[in-house]
Amino acid sequence: MKNPIFITPDEISAILETLHIQKGSYVCVQASDRFCKHVIGEAQAVLNVLMDRIGTEGCLFMPTFSFSTLDPSCFATNVEYEDWKKIREWQLGYHPILTSSDQNGALANQFLKNENVTRTTHPVYSFAFWGNTKEKEINQRPNYPLSFTHVLSSFADQQAINLLFDNGPEESVLLPAIAKTLNKGVTSLQRAVIKKGKNNAVKTFLVTDIDGMEEELLGYCYKKETSLGKFPIYRISLDEIQETEAVMD
Repeated sequence: MKNPIFITPDEISAILETLHIQKGSYVCVQASDRFCKHVIGEAQAVLNVLMDRIGTEGCLFMPTFSFSTLDPSCFATNVEYEDWKKIREWQLGYHPILTSSDQNGALANQFLKNENVTRTTHPVYSFAFWGNTKEKEINQRPNYPLSFTHVLSSFADQQAINLLFDNGPEESVLLPAIAKTLNKGVTSLQRAVIKKGKNNAVKTFLVTDIDGMEEELLGYCYKKETSLGKFPIYRISLDEIQETEAVMD
């Protein structure tokens, strides 16, 4: 049996430098649990490196989606109709502090434990932010929750970077926002449960479905690929990142 691959924080920092992540950068991070488990210090070590490199003058943010709050009629997996009533009766409902993240797994749930992290109130497609946040990013709108007009506005305003550790570029949160901007994809209606005191409330909203369009939408992005051990790492942006080249005599 081969020994596991251990990744040090210094190795992550070196990768961030090659990807032009620096003080003041706005970075949206997505990472697999598999990647975090191979880092010495796991998810918090990854966060420490990112926060140290970006600084509070920049912004670190990530999806903290909670599909468990969706109405059973919207579940991606088939749920028998006779179970819908039971699920609706016992669903806890979205709460920005108490609801765990299904998207981004270990990294997102660890991020939510850190000081000065703010989570948006969307019942399914929430994001968490740390650093130099803007009001329009935090005030995520219910309809079309992935949009460059609010939660992902730093990609248009600040040349933000989407950084993916061991996640393919087709999983980027940018793609539904690009589809919405270009009037592509299919609009569908979803609803989810929100915790309101001792009771629950149902929230209905519109989303953009991009199933099968990922490659086309990635054509509107700038992409750079590298790796750390066996793990692929992608940098995706709407604008080309100007990298500092070594000066040759």
